Amino acid sequence: MRKVDVVFLWHMHQPDYRDPVSEIPLLPWVRLHATRAYLDMADALERHPAVKAAVNFVPVLIDQLEALVSGTTDLYQTLSYKPARLLTEDDAAFLLRQFFSCHAETGIRARPRYEALWRKRGSADAPRSARDFDERDLRDLQVLFNLTWFGATARREYPLIAQLEAKGAGFTEDEKRRLLRVQVACARRVLPAWRRLIARGQVEASTTPYFHPILPLLIDSDVAAEGLPGAPLPPRFAWPADARMQVLRAVERHTQVFGQAPVGVWPAEGSVSPDAVRLFNDAGLRWMATDEAQLFHTLPAGVDRADALYRARHVDVNGAQIDAFFRDRTLSDLLGFSYAHNAPEVSARDLMARLHEIGTQWRGEGTPVVVIALDGENPWEAYAQSGAPFLDALYALLAADEAVRTRTPTEVLNSSARAPLHGLASGSWIDGNFGVWIGKPVENSAWRLLGEVRSLLASAEASGVASPESVAHAREHLLRAEGSDWFWWYGDRFVSDNDAEFDYLFRGHLRAACAALGVPCPPALGRSLYPTNTASPDRGRTPRAFVSPNFAKETTFFDWADAGVLDLSVQGSMHRTGAVFRRLRWGFDAGSLYLRLEPSDGETVDTSTLMLRVDISRDDAIAAQHHFVEVHLAASENACVTRADARGHSVRLTGTPQVKVRPSGVEVGVTFGALEVEAGAQLVVSVALLRDGLELERHPAGRPLTFEVPALTYEDENWSV
Repeated sequence: MRKVDVVFLWHMHQPDYRDPVSEIPLLPWVRLHATRAYLDMADALERHPAVKAAVNFVPVLIDQLEALVSGTTDLYQTLSYKPARLLTEDDAAFLLRQFFSCHAETGIRARPRYEALWRKRGSADAPRSARDFDERDLRDLQVLFNLTWFGATARREYPLIAQLEAKGAGFTEDEKRRLLRVQVACARRVLPAWRRLIARGQVEASTTPYFHPILPLLIDSDVAAEGLPGAPLPPRFAWPADARMQVLRAVERHTQVFGQAPVGVWPAEGSVSPDAVRLFNDAGLRWMATDEAQLFHTLPAGVDRADALYRARHVDVNGAQIDAFFRDRTLSDLLGFSYAHNAPEVSARDLMARLHEIGTQWRGEGTPVVVIALDGENPWEAYAQSGAPFLDALYALLAADEAVRTRTPTEVLNSSARAPLHGLASGSWIDGNFGVWIGKPVENSAWRLLGEVRSLLASAEASGVASPESVAHAREHLLRAEGSDWFWWYGDRFVSDNDAEFDYLFRGHLRAACAALGVPCPPALGRSLYPTNTASPDRGRTPRAFVSPNFAKETTFFDWADAGVLDLSVQGSMHRTGAVFRRLRWGFDAGSLYLRLEPSDGETVDTSTLMLRVDISRDDAIAAQHHFVEVHLAASENACVTRADARGHSVRLTGTPQVKVRPSGVEVGVTFGALEVEAGAQLVVSVALLRDGLELERHPAGRPLTFEVPALTYEDENWSV
């Protein structure tokens, strides 16, 4: 086999959480990620000096890290420090809404006291009254929320964390204060750790336009029509000077922080266009990285994927030139979404096997270059021990493998020929277009308002009615409002528990810009942009009545008309492509649970080599009762129900599940009798898709489906017309 060069690019980003007026961060994610991924990722490389990588720090994240270290406290941090006996009823209600914001399985369920408080809280949409939680409950919640976020490095180096984990409950105010101080101690170490890795040549640092904007849309929003023909677009937003400023300021800030100018750029969300290439070229950047979609949308149809993808490229568009890397989407998504659910060694060996296969199949000249680029912070929440065992296993295999070599982007460019690429398709790493950020009603409203305020700034600057200081102040708020994250959450594909805060921050920056200029705000900035004044689009629905699908016949509309529906493409801060299933329908009658998994509209399920595993467990004290249904999609008659007993052995249960495998979807039915549960029991359900024992997908992402086994009176109690 040929040798293989691998470039890992870890992208570190958080949006600007600072209140436009007070500058107080409204959300805690910079602080909490600083105790985990930002530190752990550097530590893993320090412990494996033979492994090289690239890291991408967005300047607005650096700003917030430095503010945290200098003493700025976010809203969640302030409420964490507040003595539990002094918490008001509003404070307590805030804690009950927000202090369960972590991965349910690795965070909440792994800690009995935390899970007990979660159960006591009930639904986040209709939580139990704050009056039902005493001082001890609230103090434990303050501690456990912050405790669960610590990563492997902090747990290894700060004994207090292990002591509090062992204690589990009944924490003191002193213990809480000490724990919160450890968070800041971790944050102080983040940038110095990465500077050491950069100084010794193990890591190359790249940048992103300052406030993480979708740069091509700032240059000219009509570029979106290229990948979204016929989509409704907002009034044209075309301010290339703003885009240039976002790039030049990023280069300046990076140089200040890391002591050297960046050589490369990861455009926000991998978003590129010919005009963006010119801006990068003018700013002195040598290379950029983006998704494989842009490569294959540029090249003629029918090119060999491996031969086209595994090369560094020299892009030339209308005289603007830059070297480019195109990431392998499949391998990147495996790290981001699939490997967390398998044993670390199994996942690490699977990635190595895939890299070896690329070397074996390579027929091109020179050495294939495989780029694995993804979010460097969010995936590790789902991994055991914050991903440390997986990274250790992977990095150890890479260091010992003579056929696979890790390299930095500049090392590749200095030693490898670049294949020419004339022209470049505009788009991002999501679907190869800009549809996540533009084209839907709420997104378009946001672009329209951004354009209106930007025009007010231009008029004030041209007329001289505002002072230079006022113009500069307004421009700063406009640049912040141009960030991609507001539009990400305004779309209908992604939801979070903090949509209201994102909506407030976006509109707040535009209002602050108007205030700085002394001009009236557009009236629409005074209310939420969401049509219902709620900050989340529909996440799905629960069952409306009993369903009893007929497994002996073809599925009809009426079989699942009253089922619950989960849109599996509606996610949080990360996006994956290429998932097999896009929709989950679920329901029950008095005797059975039913699930139906459907592929994307117009797509079919390739059943070869795949196995579906439905995990079902009791969401109560009977934790040892765990069932799973295995459906071999190529041969559904092999389906079986088993139960893992308290000693981890598998025992076949009575009662064969009903299974229907069709290209249009996979249906599974399991009797409550086989699951040994009765009406009123709480069940937790998730579905995993596996190939050769390796888990590729898990649905729903994040928190599993939880419901109560219905009584015979369910339909009477939930009737509707």
